[in-house]
Amino acid sequence: MVSIQAFYEDSPILEYAGNPLIEALPPILSEEDAGESLASIPPLPGEERALPKHIRMHCLNRISHLIQPFMIHLELEAVISSVLRSGYIGRNPMDAVTWRHLHSIRGQSGSSITNVTASTFSLIGLSGMGKTTALKAVLNIYPQVITHTRYHGRDFIHTQIAWLRFDCPNDGSLVGLCQAFFRAVDAALGDDIHATHYRTKRSVSSLIQAMEQTASTYFVGAIFIDELQHLNAAKTPGKESMLNFFVTLINTIGIPVIFVGTNAMARLFADVVRNARRVSGQGVYDFKQPDEHDETWNLLLETMWDYQWVQNPCELTDALKATIYDLTQGVTDFLARFMILGQRYAIQSGIEQLDATVFKHIAGTKMKLLLPAIEALRSKDPAKMSQFEDLLPLDDQLEKIMQDDLYVVPTAISILRAQQQKRLGGTATTADSESAANKTAAAQQSSVGDKYADSSKKASSAAPMKVARVIPMSTKIPTASQATNVLSAAGWLVSDPFEFEPAYMTA
Repeated sequence: MVSIQAFYEDSPILEYAGNPLIEALPPILSEEDAGESLASIPPLPGEERALPKHIRMHCLNRISHLIQPFMIHLELEAVISSVLRSGYIGRNPMDAVTWRHLHSIRGQSGSSITNVTASTFSLIGLSGMGKTTALKAVLNIYPQVITHTRYHGRDFIHTQIAWLRFDCPNDGSLVGLCQAFFRAVDAALGDDIHATHYRTKRSVSSLIQAMEQTASTYFVGAIFIDELQHLNAAKTPGKESMLNFFVTLINTIGIPVIFVGTNAMARLFADVVRNARRVSGQGVYDFKQPDEHDETWNLLLETMWDYQWVQNPCELTDALKATIYDLTQGVTDFLARFMILGQRYAIQSGIEQLDATVFKHIAGTKMKLLLPAIEALRSKDPAKMSQFEDLLPLDDQLEKIMQDDLYVVPTAISILRAQQQKRLGGTATTADSESAANKTAAAQQSSVGDKYADSSKKASSAAPMKVARVIPMSTKIPTASQATNVLSAAGWLVSDPFEFEPAYMTA
């Protein structure tokens, strides 16, 4: 929750003047200021490349926080700025009409706001192209909760929620959508009142009425519904009901509703002219797959290439660019994963360099689950590309890709083998293990797959390590009745209750 006390700044736009809900928002940004606000440029590696490898491994996650703004980021910031403010024009709390409308909603009279100024737009694109990341970056410019007390000498005690963002439920149900809304409201306010209160209500009409009342009471500026392609899973009547509900939400209480999802979302509105017009009120913003020579793709790749913690960074040549694009097909999320996993492998194996061999190895091992989706994108066949989202692994599988537990790296095995020999009375030294690691890395650079197989064979044939077995006391007590005798024999029980008293010890 990001909450601030309202500070009002006069707006240069006539329609915005005299509206505390708008004047409490941050100033309208220029493209230059928007680019600065949206960018997330973590510190470069620099001298961190000299750190031990186990420390550098933790630095790699910094790549996940990198945001390089593109033109579509600036366009997205501009349209959200416009939609957010324009939606408040018809809901000025200094206007008596606004309060009459609020009372009508609370009284369930169902009257619509007379001056609807809410608009909307759609944000679509391939999965992994950074839609949600870009949306979160824009919304972070605005405080989510603003507390009002006085406005121009008048008491105005109110809590304003500038924006809400939540995901469409997996089953595409209206009940699930309403409950997701209440959870988002509670997350913004820092409590659980709404979600708890409406959890047991199953009537769709009562939930919708409560949702309208809550959104109006807190003057919600805009609602962003992500993952809307989940609505495809809903049954036909439910799908129609939700689409109509979105339109009613805009018309009844004048709140902008923004739709975010993959390309599959477009099918939802294709046959409904009214809804198609609504979702494209301010246009459709498409995070398209860039081609290999796209300027924005090269900008991102060159920016991300500076974040190398390997000790021997290589030059980003045209040939290497072509290889990386072929393996990622311009999907920004795939690029970030390749940069993290590639360096993790290069550091652990002792190669200490990112090159085509490393990236191809990662594509064939850790990123193997993505191969069907990559092949569909590579084909440029519309029929295959339409199945892109269906070919992606589940989110939990993608998370497992980023974990370390599946790695079996020759250098690590060499270190463990040297430690084993030392524990068994051998004379292997750290220098010996480092020498073995360097030799392994050199051979591995020429033949990654073969060396992996050899290392696995050596590891399986190594002598088992002898570990002393510790038998816990609990296993020595056969029955509860014998517990006192066993513990007393082991010296666990105090024979003299005053043994540790200060007076007793000094006596």
